[in-house]
Amino acid sequence: MTAVISDTRSDLWRVIGTELRLAPAQGRSIESSLEYFSRNREFLQTATARATPFLYYLQQEVARRQLPYAILLLPIIESGYRPAAMSPGGAVGLWQLMPATARRFGIEINTWYDGRRDVVSSTRAALDYIEELREHFQGDWALAFAAYNCGERTVERAIERNRRAAKPTDFWSLDLPSATRDYVPRLLALVEIVAHPEAHDVVLPEVLNEPYFTAIDVGGALDLNRVIDWAMMDSADFDRLNAGYLKRFSLETGPSTVLIPLAKAALVQQGLAALPTSERTAPRIYLVKSGDTLSEISKSSGIDLWTLKRANQLSSSRIRVGQTLVLPIPGTAPHATSSTINSNSADYRVHIVQPGDNLWDLARRYGIRVDDIASANQLSRSDTLRVGAKLRISSSQPALPPKSEPDESSGGVYEVRSGDSLWTIAHRLDLTMKQLRAWNGLGARPVLRPGQKLLITPPLQKTPTPPLTAASDSAN
Repeated sequence: MTAVISDTRSDLWRVIGTELRLAPAQGRSIESSLEYFSRNREFLQTATARATPFLYYLQQEVARRQLPYAILLLPIIESGYRPAAMSPGGAVGLWQLMPATARRFGIEINTWYDGRRDVVSSTRAALDYIEELREHFQGDWALAFAAYNCGERTVERAIERNRRAAKPTDFWSLDLPSATRDYVPRLLALVEIVAHPEAHDVVLPEVLNEPYFTAIDVGGALDLNRVIDWAMMDSADFDRLNAGYLKRFSLETGPSTVLIPLAKAALVQQGLAALPTSERTAPRIYLVKSGDTLSEISKSSGIDLWTLKRANQLSSSRIRVGQTLVLPIPGTAPHATSSTINSNSADYRVHIVQPGDNLWDLARRYGIRVDDIASANQLSRSDTLRVGAKLRISSSQPALPPKSEPDESSGGVYEVRSGDSLWTIAHRLDLTMKQLRAWNGLGARPVLRPGQKLLITPPLQKTPTPPLTAASDSAN
């Protein structure tokens, strides 16, 4: 069985294969890993086929950052290239990101949306993380990939043990978890197989070397079933590209960008243009089927039971087959119209989320409860707020003035201690080195001094007041 490829320039797996450079250390064998994929050839072919919608985008991102193409093979091991993949340990998505790692790199996770399942968001976060690991392990890719699998501290402790015992500290010499000891050799085996598929009797699916999808912002809250209808897409295909939307709703306070095959994009743009503003918050209609319960419908739709009952004037949870239920757009009141949720509402004001905002600080500022903000915006108490998002805030209490500048008492400044490095500070504070550099104007390899103060929240943007001149006065 041999691969049949029409044009190496037009087939993306072949393009990637010619650029793969990672190899095992001299004298180290990956034979057992090659045998593993030989025994699981069907899985390999299925996983590489699943990569088809995503591979061009991932390859472009990896190439833009000048990272090794071996990274494109990680999702084969991590998730089999399934955006909705979940591990028993809580890792999710193509890149199998854990919640703490995801939030550390700016991924939003809530009841409605999980950015770990979003191909664009998760790829950005995963590549940011991999770049940080490369820097921390000084360009040793075997150690960086091992750390991606088991965590940097696990690798660091193994290195420290070997140093104390005067042993080598390369990946192959470390005492690491068995899964990690298999992880790197399997990645190297994939490099060999994708670079030379015929030699390993593997047929890689042909993936066109061109964009598969484009991103379209639907502009806030929307029932995404409308997008499926406009694009005339199979719902499973839509969900595969947009697995981050857990309930097929985009929210006013959350991400609202969807991925659409290029051939379907114009249809979606036309549908959005023709959709009246008043219809954006029109509720979804659900037809009750045999075996349905109101609590199950509530869970699957993401609409809490109280809201569901109120929207349908139900005094109990009893429903019948064939009954139609109104499912309100999340973040709107039952039967709400656009005029009841905008910033001119008599009961609500709108707060634009700023860097560093969280529900607890906003509750104190506006003199209301955390649960009041969470309930009004269909959030949970643990949700991370997206900068620029619009939050509905009860206007019953006056707002307190915001803090003027981050300081040590507010946790906005960190004092460098002896032995600190940028990496240890970032790891301790659940930040990224890229953030610390940007917020403090630091170079690629800064020298830190004990006692030095570092901003650990984004600096406030100060807009200078222009001088009062005749020209500026006349503009008003």
